[in-house]
Order: sequence, then C-alpha cells, then structure tokens
Amino acid sequence: MIDTAAVGAASGAITAAIGVAVFFIARQNARAEQALKIQHAEQTSGNALQTAAEAAEEIKALNERVTTLGAQFALYREQAIEKFVTHAMISELEKRLVESDTKSEQRVVEAIAGLNQRIDRVLEPTARRRRG
Repeated sequence: MIDTAAVGAASGAITAAIGVAVFFIARQNARAEQALKIQHAEQTSGNALQTAAEAAEEIKALNERVTTLGAQFALYREQAIEKFVTHAMISELEKRLVESDTKSEQRVVEAIAGLNQRIDRVLEPTARRRRG
C-alpha cells in the first residue's frame, strides 16, 4: 500500500512545483505587461515629440509672420503720417494764404480809398475856384 508519508511528500512536491510554475508564469505575464506599457509609453512619447516639433515649427512661422506684419505696420504708419501731416500742413498753409490775401486786399482797398480822399481834398479847392 501506499505510504501516507510518501503521498504527503509527493503532494507537497507537486504543490511546490505548481507554486514555482505559477510564480514564473505570473512573472512572465508581468514582464509582458511591462513590455506593453513601455511600448505604449514610447509610442505616446514619440507622438508627443512629433506634436511638439510641429508646434515649434508653427510657432517659428508665426513669429516670422508677426515680425513681418510689425515691419509692414511700421512702414504703413510712416507713410500715413507723411501723407496726413503733409495734407494737414498744406491745408493750413492754404488757409493762411487765403486769409493773408484777403487781409492784403482789404488793406489795398482801404489805402486806395484813403488816397482818393486825399486827392479829393487837394483838388477840391482848385475845383471851387474854377466854379466860383
């Protein structure tokens, strides 16, 4: 008959072997799971790096665009200032010239009127003598 101690030893050895097998299987599964996590992390980091590189290129292009637009705006501002200041100055100058011309014209008319009065005063006594 089978000895109880032998059965106990055999069952203990089988249990230990099953335990060792389960340990190695679980370890292998953990390694496979860890490898999948690493692979996923590498893919994610690769995608993130690619997205970051694309964003850096877009930022560089946008910075160049901002620089170009800033230069264009500065040029436009200078041209606008030249144009508007020149027109404003010319308008003011024309206004002053018209006012000056009107004032000069009035002075000439007044001077002629004053001259006419003086001539009349000088000629009046002579005209009275001839009439009278």
